[in-house]
Amino acid sequence: MFARPILKELKLQVLRLAKGVGLPARVLASQWRRRRLPILCYHGLSLADEHLCLPGVFMPADMFRRRMQLLRDLRIQVLPLGEALERLYAGTLPERGAAITMDDGFYGSYALARPILREFSFPVTVYMTTYYVQFNRPVFDVMLFYLLWKASGRRLEWDRASVAPLELNPAGSARAEAQIRRFVKEGKLTGAQKDEVLAELAARLGLDYEALRGQRIMHLMRPEEVSRWAEEGADIQLHTHRHRVSRNKETFRDQIVRNAELLQSMTNRRSLHFCYPSGTYLPEFPSWLREYGLQSATTCDIGLASRHDDPMLLPRVMDTSTLTQEELEGWLTGVSAWMPVRRYPFSHAQILENEAS
Repeated sequence: MFARPILKELKLQVLRLAKGVGLPARVLASQWRRRRLPILCYHGLSLADEHLCLPGVFMPADMFRRRMQLLRDLRIQVLPLGEALERLYAGTLPERGAAITMDDGFYGSYALARPILREFSFPVTVYMTTYYVQFNRPVFDVMLFYLLWKASGRRLEWDRASVAPLELNPAGSARAEAQIRRFVKEGKLTGAQKDEVLAELAARLGLDYEALRGQRIMHLMRPEEVSRWAEEGADIQLHTHRHRVSRNKETFRDQIVRNAELLQSMTNRRSLHFCYPSGTYLPEFPSWLREYGLQSATTCDIGLASRHDDPMLLPRVMDTSTLTQEELEGWLTGVSAWMPVRRYPFSHAQILENEAS
């Protein structure tokens, strides 16, 4: 096991000291906390071992259940996102308010998080990207990383993708991933062609791609699953069609419009809330979203939302497998808001240069 970063260990010590003197309970019951909204962010739940590969994205179901139990133990009032934001800006949030969001729409969220949320009677907003809902194969970017991780310790040579012989250790896997991404981008491959690349890569690595597909590893929900969850009360909202944003205003708008049209066809509802893919945003985006008639947009910036925040740049609490239960409790009570945080990394990979990207 790797040692925890020094900053993280210091934060944990401070949280323990604070709890020892009863500070979290006092902060949680304060008017200061009542004027702030933790918007919890989750991504996928692991169907197998995805959380070991991408702990910043996937979480085991038993860990997610413990998170929901913590909310219940702290008597957190989980509100639907739309209602929570209305009350945040009106100054009428209840004590211990919070909201739950899930990004992307991974199948694991549907299969595993959905029944847990139903058990606890917690509302959820699901920000859905739609390309891989229609083309229901593994999401290329994360599946590529996963296959290389699964083959750790093996060697890969692949002339077609210009991958020289290398060992799949962390450095070698990163080089292989970069080269395969370059091959796909330069070839302007379609989704189906990229899926063929994944299948060929898996075969070269001695992995059973069809078995992984059968488990629906790195898949999003199917249209009928999106519809069913919406019928059950999930709030399905916008995340762009291709999980990308663009510096070009029309391309940016087209990504949202396509996303909105597809979601409405599955839910019979109009979506008015947006989440920046991978938290990637540029200064001009909030004004564009207002022009499109949207009501809010969440980021991956870490913090508690307050009425002083731009509704188009709302911070969230990123709950991942790397976050301890103590740290999450710190955010729910509000104590962690007074500590330094690391900024979520800006993802240039999420910016489309043009519609063909």
